[in-house]
Amino acid sequence: MQVFMLKKIILFSFFVLTSLVSQSQSFLGWQLHDRYFSIYAGTGWTGYVGDLTNGSPFSKGLSHLNFGIEARLLTRIGARVQFSRYKLEGTDKNASDSSFNRQRNLSFHSTNYEWQVEGVYYFLKYRGKYHKRRTYEPYLAAGFGKTYYNPKADYTDVNDVTTTYDLRDIGTETESYGKSAWIIPVNLGVKAALNEFLNLSLDLGYRFTFTGYLDDVYGNFAGPFDDGSIEATLSNRKNEVPEINEEAYDTLVPGAQRGNSKYDGYFLVNINIELYLPQDLFRAKNGRQRKEKILGKPSAYD
Repeated sequence: MQVFMLKKIILFSFFVLTSLVSQSQSFLGWQLHDRYFSIYAGTGWTGYVGDLTNGSPFSKGLSHLNFGIEARLLTRIGARVQFSRYKLEGTDKNASDSSFNRQRNLSFHSTNYEWQVEGVYYFLKYRGKYHKRRTYEPYLAAGFGKTYYNPKADYTDVNDVTTTYDLRDIGTETESYGKSAWIIPVNLGVKAALNEFLNLSLDLGYRFTFTGYLDDVYGNFAGPFDDGSIEATLSNRKNEVPEINEEAYDTLVPGAQRGNSKYDGYFLVNINIELYLPQDLFRAKNGRQRKEKILGKPSAYD
């Protein structure tokens, strides 16, 4: 079902961009031979901002992949659609000793997905032809999108067997939550021209979300549960560490505050490779012709 919906989103987004490009060409009277479309892909680092950040926001290693398509619409304006797979993680083990969070002892990790549609504002004017573009092009982008998330946690039993649980299914808090949330992405970046066809870009982005459950921590403790049940264990993990904060230990009970009731956020540091596409790419009869069109001399499209 999710794959079917993703295909619909991709097709819809492509048609929207195509329509916008046609309108902008008519409005400006630009030459029709320039490469308005580009595709890009990249990877980078992901950080999370929420109840379990505790001063260590970044996930380990390269933690996301993304790809997208962009259309240059006006001299300073573009539009793009992007899809990403990213990882988030957080733990109270990084909290300071004897703090409330350290006694709370919660943690999560997740592999999530997002799509987004953004308008792109370039600080410098377009020079009219892709191969005559500036060496560096700084930009600002913002839009809307949706993220699909599934926080999980690991538990090691008395037999030293570790099992991963979906926290949404466990019901660790008094309120349930869905599998997706709307986001507002904001990005600041710069593109560097490598040659006539390729850009290397650095993109710093933040996602404002409309959920506090990226980490499964937002409201109040659920329960009471049966003693020894996995629900009781994963909802309240204060007993897995020594009693290091008596006040916190006594207040970490069913019905009490578990999270800060604020929405979570996350950020991505992207390094992308971008390739400009000729307009008549899909008129090619075979793969060899497509390759020649993509890597053809710029003068062929003047």
